[in-house]
Amino acid sequence: MPLSDKEISKIFLDQSEDFILFFNEQMEIEYLSDAFEFTLDFKKENLLGKKLNEVWVNFPSLPLMKPEQKMVIPITSAVSKQKFLIEFKFRIITDLEEYPDRIFCAIGRDVTDRELALKKFKDIAFKEKELNQMKSRFVSMASHEFKTPIATIVSSINIMELLLQKEFNEEIKSRLYNHIEKITNQTSRLTDILGDVLLLEKTIQLGGGLIGQKISILKFITQLVNAMNDENFGRRHIRLFAPDKDQFILSDPTLLTHVFRNLIQNALNYSPGSVDPEVHLIYRGSFVEVMVKDYGIGIPKEDRKNIFGSFYRGSNVGNIKGTGLGLNIVWELVKKLNGEIWFESKVGLGSEFHVSLPSK
Repeated sequence: MPLSDKEISKIFLDQSEDFILFFNEQMEIEYLSDAFEFTLDFKKENLLGKKLNEVWVNFPSLPLMKPEQKMVIPITSAVSKQKFLIEFKFRIITDLEEYPDRIFCAIGRDVTDRELALKKFKDIAFKEKELNQMKSRFVSMASHEFKTPIATIVSSINIMELLLQKEFNEEIKSRLYNHIEKITNQTSRLTDILGDVLLLEKTIQLGGGLIGQKISILKFITQLVNAMNDENFGRRHIRLFAPDKDQFILSDPTLLTHVFRNLIQNALNYSPGSVDPEVHLIYRGSFVEVMVKDYGIGIPKEDRKNIFGSFYRGSNVGNIKGTGLGLNIVWELVKKLNGEIWFESKVGLGSEFHVSLPSK
């Protein structure tokens, strides 16, 4: 006896690798293909008659299911808890004799690999776009920042050449020394900019392959503060507050030096004429916290969300020199060291920068 059309349809539906389901206008499930059991581990008999968006909460409500519309819906396996991304296409069936009301059909297929590959591609494209934007900002900043010091160097050299052709008296010597100092300062500024750019590039290239060294944090911070006090020739004194007991951490001394030297130098730069900056070493369980505090100009509220961005400088820095890269590099380095950095600040009262590092 030949198979009936109904039997053939059932065999076709049951053997299909697609996820096929029928549901009524109350969104109650009328039929499920075997793919729901074989791939997603759901027992069909447990789902029949239940509301579709109660079984899978990510399913849209009925008004959102447009005919021939495709929609990717996440479904988690009932047993393995593996997450699948199923692309469903919706259809409305109105010509069934046994069902006077409308029946809705959803036909889906597993697009998990496709969607994950697409997400990865989008992430790469976003990072590339972000990198290109950063490069553009650097070119813009560099063209502006390099122009002024180079022009100063050239004009100072020209003046020196003219002065050298005349008789050397005390006034000429004084003017020569003045221009030599300008050249020294501006070339130092160029060196700082280039150094920050190179360090930022090196930081990006480091990836996650750091090999930590055992560091005595109290000894490390004490030596760094003493060295910076010596470099200041007594003009400003950095005050250190630390426990008597030392503690060891596993970290990179070169990166740590740059992080804390930059924060301390900022505290000196942005608190001219104020109370001397402070460095506090605090032990917090399995973490070591270093807080750098100054009593300077503070950070305006509108600048705080961008303070760790590249080439960003606060709106109230005035003539205080800087490249806008320092805190961005510090933020990147702290991340490489598996640490956290945050700050608190009040305009006119000063800022506190906190760095927390794992000690175990």
